[in-house]
Amino acid sequence: MNLFGDLMITALYTAFFQNLVLSFAYGTSEAVRVSLKPRSFGLFTVMISGFAVVTAAICHPLDRLPRVSALTDSMHALVYAAVLAGVYLVAAIILKVIFRASDHFLTNLGIAALNTLVLAIPFINRRSAYSFPASLGSGLGAGVAFVVAAALLAAGVHKLSENKEIPQVFRGTPVTFLYISLLSLGFAAFSGNSVFS
Repeated sequence: MNLFGDLMITALYTAFFQNLVLSFAYGTSEAVRVSLKPRSFGLFTVMISGFAVVTAAICHPLDRLPRVSALTDSMHALVYAAVLAGVYLVAAIILKVIFRASDHFLTNLGIAALNTLVLAIPFINRRSAYSFPASLGSGLGAGVAFVVAAALLAAGVHKLSENKEIPQVFRGTPVTFLYISLLSLGFAAFSGNSVFS
């Protein structure tokens, strides 16, 4: 298979069949937050996608180094967190110095960078033994998965807020949690994972 095909197939698989946000709850709290604030939706999803792809691009070659590949999972977590922190710092410095980014923007950049979805990508890539293009596709797919999840949450929460038949005690957060749970069960079924084992 060609490199672009490998990247795209992995991206589509990650986004739609193994939606990491809805199947495994990576980044769910941020997906809910972004879905309730439509103005920040586009920019935040671009940030998450960017961090996921860049982190995958850096961590994949690192995992091929003998000293890094021999590390335990907890040490890999430290390596991946250090890479992610470094990517965030470089991006924040460039955006602050060159583009004069506001502190509010840099705060949102930090939230996107330190999202559990972004940190999960290098682990998934290593455990799945993805090639470099597939690793990039996994990062891209995670960003698309976040967009899909946030869009579904935004649409569902909007419809639920308009529904007058929902009892008063279930309106707001309780019905939102029920909705997310049902979406998660549906995506878990697509991913092929057993919910109860």
